[in-house]
Amino acid sequence: MVSALNGFGLAIGSMDIIGAVFFELMIICMLCRRRRASKKLQPTNVTTLFGKGVGPRMLWTYLILLNVWILASTLLVIGILWQKPQLLLFWLTWCLGGLLFDVVFMLWWFWEMISGDTIDALTNILISMLTMAIEFGFIYVVYNIYLNLSKSPDGKESYDPLLRFAYFLF
Repeated sequence: MVSALNGFGLAIGSMDIIGAVFFELMIICMLCRRRRASKKLQPTNVTTLFGKGVGPRMLWTYLILLNVWILASTLLVIGILWQKPQLLLFWLTWCLGGLLFDVVFMLWWFWEMISGDTIDALTNILISMLTMAIEFGFIYVVYNIYLNLSKSPDGKESYDPLLRFAYFLF
């Protein structure tokens, strides 16, 4: 029997996997377009970012990050299904790292806003704040699943060093 909270955690994990696979397919298509364009002796920068061409190194780096995201979400799903709360810690750590990136980007966009590109910076800041709010919600849900799975069947919390570490983090 799966509780509603665990079901929501499974939905979070499976949607993360589906989204990451979708983005991976988009990047693979970009890399294939780049290869076809280079065979035709056209410029190799098929995709652009801020008016500059995106190199293949950046696309491959993003592809690796997406594979780690899929691994983290798979561990989340397996941890919920197999009742292994230790597997959820990797996903929680991954999301906390994502929040740190969001904070860095917010500071960067505040700097852009001060330097004069106000409309784009405010748009990016609002999107980043929405993303952070959703991510905080997901972290809260998965952390509660972790606490529920860490309790022994009689309702008492078992001594678990990973649980102590989670208390330290949150």
